[in-house]
Amino acid sequence: MFKEARMMHGARRLVEVCARVQPGERALVVSDMKTDPVIAQLLFGALLSVQARPAIIYTVSGKTDSGEPEPMVSAAMAAADVVFTAVGVSVTHTAAVQQVCARGGRVVALTQWTPEMMMGGGIDADFAAIEPRVRRVAAIWDKGSSVRVTTPAGTDLELDIRGRLGSPHAKTGIVRPGDFHPVPDIESPVSPVSAEGRIVCDASIPYLGIGVLAEPVTLEVRDGNVVSIAGGPAADIVRASWESMGDPAVYNIAELGIGMNPCCRLLGLMLEDEGVANTCHIGIGTSITLGGTVKAPCHYDFIMHRPTITVDGSCIMRDGELLIE
Repeated sequence: MFKEARMMHGARRLVEVCARVQPGERALVVSDMKTDPVIAQLLFGALLSVQARPAIIYTVSGKTDSGEPEPMVSAAMAAADVVFTAVGVSVTHTAAVQQVCARGGRVVALTQWTPEMMMGGGIDADFAAIEPRVRRVAAIWDKGSSVRVTTPAGTDLELDIRGRLGSPHAKTGIVRPGDFHPVPDIESPVSPVSAEGRIVCDASIPYLGIGVLAEPVTLEVRDGNVVSIAGGPAADIVRASWESMGDPAVYNIAELGIGMNPCCRLLGLMLEDEGVANTCHIGIGTSITLGGTVKAPCHYDFIMHRPTITVDGSCIMRDGELLIE
């Protein structure tokens, strides 16, 4: 009982702080077999406490991260004002989520959440205080044309972001109507038009059971697509997953995101890892939910330590320190 009481801390913050659920709102919790059922149950209780109208739907886990959910799950999501996706396999970058947002609903993505995450960590961030800084970075993407990302591990990637906006896709942890946010990830993402160079992922690939890396994974990028991947067992797992899908869209450079949650920890779990301050990540695959044009069967993020990032020649992050206040 003591553990569940501590976990209710996270449930209440998700409902009251992140989603700002109001009395009478139709709230849906989607959960799957890879997620501890106590998370959905506590969310249900927190929703009742604010006089919302909650429901839980349990579903089978998806085959790929950001693959579409079952049609009946998509239909249930579309009927809700606010959706919490407490699933082990992401449904975030999907048409189902786009449909919810298009009609003014909001989605709180809780992929790979654990009971421990409900008790503390990234969820303890002061989301409202950090939000203005996230939006200032997003505004830089709005006006930018050329981005360069380098890291001590060897990343050297040039991205063309002309015409791509960051502001509509800023992930602050406060989820308003028409938005989806992965929580507790706080980040400022942009979807490039194209990219060229090399990615050396040395922190985490929180997909496919990989998590925190024992050795770096190197990806060569040409004309906006990954053309090779190397780096031991982790690279082999990602390569096999991509090849099994038989869709060239899986290689698309979909996103550059800067982690901005000072309370997140590198755990090998998707939404803690992607939010870790002093890191950035490159998303590969689907980009339609981030301002791009590509719909792929998956979206995988590759997280890197201590990036230096310049936009049109001006440095906004140096060796992992964000220079935008």
